[in-house]
Amino acid sequence: MIWFYAKQGRHLRCEVRQLVDGDRFDLIITDADETERVEHFDDSASVTRRSLQLEAEWLNEGWDGPFGREY
Repeated sequence: MIWFYAKQGRHLRCEVRQLVDGDRFDLIITDADETERVEHFDDSASVTRRSLQLEAEWLNEGWDGPFGREY
């Protein structure tokens, strides 16, 4: 799953990838300056909690979203 957030012509990208081995996930965040960071999770509940936490932070900072791929 990929989501985008927008603020004053800048964009954030948040992607969740399920890994091949088991119920493990990577959360890839690409900041507006193209800096990328990856967080690793051992289950879907953990990655969901973190993505919701990030979404709340970004909305609080004035980012609009999430938008799907068409954005």
